[in-house]
Amino acid sequence: MAVKLIVTDLDGTLMAPDHLTVTDRTVKALSDAHERGVKIAIATGRTLGFVDNVIRQIPFCDYVVYSNGAAVYDRNEEKDIYENRISAELTKTLLSEIEKFEIYYNAYFSGKIFVPESKMQYYVNRGLPQAFLEEFMSLSTVCKDMLSQTDGKNAEIIAIYSVTDEQKKHFCDFFEKNSLYVTTSIPGEIEVTAANVNKGTALNGFCEKLGVKRDEVMAFGDAMNDYEMLLFAGESVAMGNACDECKKIAKHIADTNANDGLAKTVEELVLKA
Repeated sequence: MAVKLIVTDLDGTLMAPDHLTVTDRTVKALSDAHERGVKIAIATGRTLGFVDNVIRQIPFCDYVVYSNGAAVYDRNEEKDIYENRISAELTKTLLSEIEKFEIYYNAYFSGKIFVPESKMQYYVNRGLPQAFLEEFMSLSTVCKDMLSQTDGKNAEIIAIYSVTDEQKKHFCDFFEKNSLYVTTSIPGEIEVTAANVNKGTALNGFCEKLGVKRDEVMAFGDAMNDYEMLLFAGESVAMGNACDECKKIAKHIADTNANDGLAKTVEELVLKA
């Protein structure tokens, strides 16, 4: 069955190792597919306001699955076509618990990044490029009082970083007790969304709206927050640099993101088909 929708993760997949660049070869492969009528979507743990740099490089992108599936934005209609956020009441409960710890975290609300000023001292860089971190902070709202500045808001995603094994167990138990979905995209980090929210459920939700079948979807990913999306897609592709869990379930294994793995796969399986 012909591919009608290509959906790709960003960091570690679509993006070069600098987390900022889409290579010329990748842009051309996706653009050529789009010209043939294939819809293009990105699916990311980033929030909507943190993908502008990506969109400038692939302006033909049709959809953005953001904050690990908390919402899907239709770029042509300029509106969300799917959403499932954490309730404001539960958001406050979660942030209140995290605030008790000497640990860095951030949260996404309405497509924007919120960072508590008092916790920034606890951030430990686990190898992310400095230019990427600078872009992240330039787009962030630094809060003097995180709880009061986000009161009444529904969080898309809350992420905590550099957790110890003991802290990880505590938070995972706490989040699961509150029926939340827990995943990760980089080592030492935990991301939490509303119950049953992940890239896979979001992809399923908006494919139903589009009338696109699973067998007509090609999905690319590399990390555990891509796992359900790869399970959903009929043509699932794990990057050469993907985690073992993703490689085990993927129909195809691509070259790494550093070696244009996505472009090579689209060229071979979509453009030559």
